Amino acid sequence: MLMLFCSCHSQQQNESRCADIHNRLEGLANGDLFFVQDTAGMGNAISKATGRYTHVGIIECVDSTIYLWEAIPTRGVICRPFDSLPEEYSRFTCCRLNVPFDTLRLQSCLHHFLGQPYDLYFQHDNGRMYCSELVYESFFDLQGNHLFQAQPMNFKATDGTMPSYWTNLFDSLGVPVPQGQPGTNPNDLQQSDILDVISN
Repeated sequence: MLMLFCSCHSQQQNESRCADIHNRLEGLANGDLFFVQDTAGMGNAISKATGRYTHVGIIECVDSTIYLWEAIPTRGVICRPFDSLPEEYSRFTCCRLNVPFDTLRLQSCLHHFLGQPYDLYFQHDNGRMYCSELVYESFFDLQGNHLFQAQPMNFKATDGTMPSYWTNLFDSLGVPVPQGQPGTNPNDLQQSDILDVISN
């Protein structure tokens, strides 16, 4: 299950790293959230604007296999076992909701969104999905309300400038940068008071 994370330069390092990650994945449950720190490509632009967490997915445990539901730029919304995840996911934090949520609706939403393309436009309700949007649109309380809150999106770096990654991306799409539009990001989700860190 842990082959994806186990590509260190020596066998000793490899075994130690695998053992550490195995321990961190023990006890995961359906609906746990998997936050990733990755500063390559889009991840670098996201981290400059919002913080260290650049990707998020949803855990599903089936028998002895752990799966990750996620939205990624190259494939859209997918579900894949942990042994097929890239090494870049090895810097992660797992969190668990500390409030009740609708587990049946979670499964229904995930299967409904499966196969949708990635949302490079970062807009809601457009038939596309970005990673934290998948979380936002899948978790509801028992009264049918969203558990997470949308916030004004920020694409600017901490010095107030707009990174060229975003200007180039949205220019290529023919739309303005959706600065200030309602949305979500992994870092804001991870800091929500309805989540507890269970592995860091």
